[in-house]
Formats: sequence, C-alpha cells, structure tokens
Amino acid sequence: MVENYPGFPGGITGPELVNLMAGQLSDSGIRVRRERVVGLDYRDGVFRISTDKGVIESDIAVIAAGTEPKTLPPGLADATAANRVYYEISDILETRQKRIAIIGAGDAAFDYALNLSRKNEVTILNRSTRPKCVPALWERFHTADKVSYVEGIVTERISHDGESVRLNCVYSDDERREEIGADFVIVAIGREPNLSFLADGLRKRYRELISAGKLYPVGDVKNGAYRQTAICVGDGVRAAVDIYRRARRGL
Repeated sequence: MVENYPGFPGGITGPELVNLMAGQLSDSGIRVRRERVVGLDYRDGVFRISTDKGVIESDIAVIAAGTEPKTLPPGLADATAANRVYYEISDILETRQKRIAIIGAGDAAFDYALNLSRKNEVTILNRSTRPKCVPALWERFHTADKVSYVEGIVTERISHDGESVRLNCVYSDDERREEIGADFVIVAIGREPNLSFLADGLRKRYRELISAGKLYPVGDVKNGAYRQTAICVGDGVRAAVDIYRRARRGL
C-alpha cells in the first residue's frame, strides 16, 4: 500500500498507482520500451545505454533506477539454501500457506510481512532490540494475524535440510541459541542506490555531467533515506522542466 501519496485517501496499492501512471504516459503518446539496462557509458558527448536487446544513444540521460537490496555477508547462507533466500517480495508474493522468515526490522521488512501474512505465517527477526519501521507499520503489525516478531536475535547461518530452511540464530543478550524453520527467507537489511550498471568512465565524470545538465539522477537512486513516491515524482518533474528549458535554449 502507498498511503502517503497525495490525492488517494485511504491509500492505493503500488500496482494500481503504476497502472494509472502508465495510462497517463499512453495518453501523452510516450512510448515505453521494456528492456533491461546492463550498462551506461558516456563517450564523445553521447550516452550509450546497453540493454539486453541492443544499444540506445542519447544526448541526455535520466537515471530513475531506484535502489537494490543489501545482501547477506558471503557464506552466511549455504549453497543448499540459495534458491530459498530472496531479497524482493515480488519473487514470492503469490506464495500460500508457507512459513516465511524475514531478516530485518525496517519499513520494508514490516511491509513485506504484512503483505505476505495474508496467505502465510511470517516471522520477523530483528537483530536489534527495537523496530526501525514507521509507527503506522508497527501499529498495524499488532493487529495482524499470523505475524510474529523476535528481537535481539542474530542469524548466523542459513541452510536447507531437504525439507525446509534452517536458520541458526543466537540471542545477543544471553547467547542462547535457537534454530528456526521456514520454507522461505526474505532478507530486508537495507537498500543502496542501484548504480551497478554505470561504466567506470561515467563514474569518474558522474558529478561533472550532473553539473553540466547532461545527467539527471532522480528519486530513490539519489535520495538516501527519503524514499517517498511523492519525492520521486517531484524529482522527475523538476528534471523534465530543466531538460525542456535547456532544449529551448539550445544547450
């Protein structure tokens, strides 16, 4: 649910909001190309966007790639559990009647838990002693069914025994150990800017190209903790206005 975007009392689901925006693009005659960007470089005054379907060239680039999840430390999850550990809720959103463990206690962790608990049993594992989510999610958690919360617990190893995932955990206060079973694990321990596709040459000129009005990072990819839909939209509108004005001036 998106509950803090203006104009939608009671909130609206993410997919519904995206569909409305897509409809507005269509009405404006804007074409959407569904291609995965695997590289972005800048050479000889031109951006080259490499995708899984070819190469696109452009004088200006807007990066609205959002964030990507932080991953577990190497070796914490055994190879046996690799196909049971996920970092995005979309991968198991349609799962039913399963046990799901969520590592993390921020907004994403609680949002994932509340959504998945409609059809599954969910356990939130927090290594700290207090949740990091916004108060609204914490309050909603207390009224939700089939969601449990454990704090002060650290996951040391994740494995799969052929039937279920095993999380070997230790409590930080008394070093008591516990093994938690689950069908799937979701890791929600933070996000970072999704800029892995930038070429080395572009990384070196990143701020220079922004100052020159050639490159426009917008939204979550640059806003740190301010991951709000309204802020992302505002960034995009501002970038569009700047690009339009520069085009009018012939820059």
